Amino acid sequence: MSCIPKKMSAMEISVLPYDLIFKILLLLPAKELLRLSLVCKAWHRLINSPNFVEAHMSRCESVLTFLNHFPESRPDTFSIDGNNGQFRLFEPSSSANKRSGHIFLMEFKDGNSKISDLKICGFGDILAACDGLLLATNKLGTLLVFNPTTRKLLSVKPGTIVPPHKESYGFVFCHHAREYKVVHLLRDESGHIDSEILNLKTMSWRGCKVPAFGLFRDFNHKPVAASGVLYWLPGGQDVNYLVSMDLDDENFVSKTLPVDSTGLNDRIMENQGLLNFIAQMTVYRIQVWALKTNECVNQWVKRYTINMDYDITGLVPVFMTRNGRYMVFKLLQEAVYEYDTEEEEMKKMSVDGNLSFRMAFPHMSTLLSLENSAPLW
Repeated sequence: MSCIPKKMSAMEISVLPYDLIFKILLLLPAKELLRLSLVCKAWHRLINSPNFVEAHMSRCESVLTFLNHFPESRPDTFSIDGNNGQFRLFEPSSSANKRSGHIFLMEFKDGNSKISDLKICGFGDILAACDGLLLATNKLGTLLVFNPTTRKLLSVKPGTIVPPHKESYGFVFCHHAREYKVVHLLRDESGHIDSEILNLKTMSWRGCKVPAFGLFRDFNHKPVAASGVLYWLPGGQDVNYLVSMDLDDENFVSKTLPVDSTGLNDRIMENQGLLNFIAQMTVYRIQVWALKTNECVNQWVKRYTINMDYDITGLVPVFMTRNGRYMVFKLLQEAVYEYDTEEEEMKKMSVDGNLSFRMAFPHMSTLLSLENSAPLW
């Protein structure tokens, strides 16, 4: 006779401790958690609790997100639609998603990269990214905060309207105030730069301190957030400093770079909470520096040097893995390369998808939404 019971009732199944369920669910990707949140009310409360959302976010691996524009409609694609300031996703007609931005993700694993179409369109541009949330515009220029994973979106009160090439947006979490803020820089006709800050909790803009004249040269480089501080490369060649703004005191400060920025492909990027500066030293050599804080003093530390025996000036750094071991580079619209800092090898990655994007942002698939992010909403 078999000792396996024919059927067990729900009451007969032992209930796992809350802490154990919490830890098991943390191992799953955000997309699976969205489905599991429908299992029962208890799991819905757990998965959407601020503590779980924050813990899960700390484990998320970063990817790249970008927009592609298509002249023709694409099947099975949802578009954003606005009515009286309230936005929603809807399944468009055959012509509704023409000539609008479609969101894509690019993942990296084991020397391969995969580009995924999220089947969401209707966007004009991505302006900034933070903790799985995107600051974007729709086709009409309306500001939106959008989570591509949960597909929740919110219209944002616009700030001062200026042409796109004369402004820069930063999106950052302020640790002291426990709030998300948007920093908007705008240049007038005389070259002076003004600034304003949007508090996403109160949805109100206010002016803040103005950076010194000449501190910024252009807005070609998007700002990077690291540990509650926004950083900008001021633009142009032969630059020996970067600009920072700590969201606690909201002051613009210039910080000396470890080496002068002389190349068009020099970049700053965040990794493990630290700001990194990637500098093209010669046609064969790239240096990577990290800005570390020691007893309230910022100090640049060289992480590693990439030395090749061929011309690498065309490689643009776009991404660092969470542990900093791999640096990903893009070569025009042709290829993606990955440098392994431990093996000191540069390899061309296989790419599953279309590389034709102009600007990409580091992004995480998180569960942040209107209801479950206590610091944000």
